[in-house]
Order: sequence, then structure tokens, then C-alpha cells
Amino acid sequence: MDFSQAFARIHDAVVQVLVLDATNNPLSFGSGVVFGSGTTVLTCNHCVSGGGVVGGVQTVVRLRNTPVNQALQATIVATDQQRDLAVLQLPQPGQPAPLRDSSTVKVGHFAFAVGFPMGLPSGAALSAHIAGADAASIRIDSSVNHGNSGGPLFNEQGQVIGIVNAKHGNLSAFLNAVQQHKSNAFGLIGGIDPIQVLKQLIGEMKNNLNLGIGYAIPMNVAAAFSPLVQANLQAP
Repeated sequence: MDFSQAFARIHDAVVQVLVLDATNNPLSFGSGVVFGSGTTVLTCNHCVSGGGVVGGVQTVVRLRNTPVNQALQATIVATDQQRDLAVLQLPQPGQPAPLRDSSTVKVGHFAFAVGFPMGLPSGAALSAHIAGADAASIRIDSSVNHGNSGGPLFNEQGQVIGIVNAKHGNLSAFLNAVQQHKSNAFGLIGGIDPIQVLKQLIGEMKNNLNLGIGYAIPMNVAAAFSPLVQANLQAP
């Protein structure tokens, strides 16, 4: 699949979303896509959770090929924890990408995801096929990683059909359950809490799992969440 021409049209619309602490160190990072007039960004709720300007914590958006110290401070204007979506407002416009009604998505269609996996400063594009689709989710046969969340899933024409939000795997669910285990059931070893060490190790393992199946929130779900998305959605 050659999506080079479509990528050339839309790559500047894909942004990195960061939550910074009071000393500008990143607490979390993900991806997002500029849409509409260019001053709004669609991303995942879990990418900006706790990112309001409270106690020095702030959400910023870094445009492609822009250093972090020139990132734009963003305002969180709408969030939905259940749908895992958020809309951010930018102080100046960027390059928007077109949004497409996701009811046209079929198994076997070509697609590609663009984002900032593992916090790569220049971002990355992943080719994919639609592996499954229903009203609640789109599944792709491509490995997404920590940092891809919130990034757009494009169809072959370079239109946003979904927002990447998860990767598949029972192993990830198992690691999550172990990570949430209470440490007071275990004693200290040499003054070190082994459960705390294990939790840190599991966090790194989860961030780096590469299982070959990704999930995206359909654009029609995003349209039901936000009137701004609905107003800019292209009909099937």
C-alpha cells in the first residue's frame, strides 16, 4: 500500500499532545489531529486526563517539526471518559485534516495511522487494513504503541475515519491486574518493596507491548460526542 501522497497532504495535521508538570517535564504524551478551522484538536481523554492548568499542570500541543519549548498551550474544551475522547482549543490555527463518516468503513479496506509512538519527536506512520468494524470500534491489523493514542486513523484518501485509542492483548490485561495488586501483602526485601519494583517493570512492559492489533474510535462516535466534530464530518 502506497499512501505517500495522502500522507503528504495531511501530515502537518497530526500533532503531539503532552501533559507537563510545573517544571515542564512531561507527565504523559499522546497524539491528536487538528480539524475544522484549524484551532481545534481531537484526541483521547486518557491523553489529557488531569491536564487542566491546575497546580502548574498544563496540556500543550506540539506541531510537527516544532521543538517542545515552542509547543502551544491548549485549553481542554470537552471530554468524555466513557468514549475516551477530548477536544482541545489552540491559540492559533494549524493545518486541519478532513473528517469522514465512518459508516463507510469495511473489513479489508486500506488505512494508515499517524502519531507519535514512544514519544518519537518526528512521529511515524503505520500502514494497516481494517480487520473489524462495528458502531463502537474499528480494529486494524497494525501494532500501535504507547504514544499512538489520540492519533488519527486515515482511510486511503487521507480522511480521518477514527481515533486510535488502544492495543489488543490478554497479556496487557493480565499485567494491568498484577500492577494494581496491593503491595502490603508482601514484605520488604533489603528495604525494597518488590511489588513496587514489579509495578514499574510492568508499566514499561505494557508501554512496549507490540501485539499486532490496534483499536480506533469510529468518527461517528466522535461526532456524537462533539458538535464541532459533527459540523465538520463529511457525509458518506
